Amino acid sequence: MLTFDAEQHRYFWDGKPVANVTRVLAELTDYSVIPAATLEVARQKGVAVHTMLDLDEKKDLDEETLPDWLKPVLAKWRQFVKETGFVTRASESRVYHPLYKFAGTLDRYGHMAMIGGFAFVDFKRSFLAGKVIGLQLAAYRAAYAEQVPEAKKAVLFALRINENTPVRLKEYNDPACFSEFLALLTAQRIKEKYS
Repeated sequence: MLTFDAEQHRYFWDGKPVANVTRVLAELTDYSVIPAATLEVARQKGVAVHTMLDLDEKKDLDEETLPDWLKPVLAKWRQFVKETGFVTRASESRVYHPLYKFAGTLDRYGHMAMIGGFAFVDFKRSFLAGKVIGLQLAAYRAAYAEQVPEAKKAVLFALRINENTPVRLKEYNDPACFSEFLALLTAQRIKEKYS
C-alpha cells in the first residue's frame, strides 16, 4: 500500500501521493549559506552511512568493500550499540499515518537498555537542523505507533555520527513537536491548494 519513488523521493499510498515528512520540514532549515557542492557531498555521505548501517543490521554488509572514510562510522555505531544496549526492532522502515496522510522513513527503532525502554534513533552527520529534528522524530513516532502501539511512549533521539567527530546522542522531548509538525503539514496543504 505504501510505496516510495527513490528517484523523486516521493511516497504514495494506494498510488496517490502523500506528504513527505522531510519536505514538510524543509522550509525550517536554511541551507542557502552552504555551497551546493558541499550540500551534495553531505547528502551522498548521509545516504552511504544509512545504507551501510542498514546492511550491517541485516548482517549483509561486506566490510571489505567499504571506503576508508566509512570504517570509523561503522566502528562508532557498533560501540554505541554496545554502550547503550540498543537492540533494533526496525531499520530504515517506511511509515505512514492513516489519519494525517503523511509518510517518511525512520532510521532506527528499538529497545535501549541504557534508558530501560524503547527509542527512535535518527542518524545525523550534524545537528545543523537544530530543533527541527524533534519535529521529524515526533512525526515518525506518531506514524509508527499506528502500527506498533508500544512506540507511542518511545524516547526520541538524534545520533550525530560521522567520520570526523565523536558520536553524540541528543534527546528531543518537547511535547509540542508533533502538533507543530501537523501545523506545518496543514500550511503546506493550504499552499498547494491555492497555488
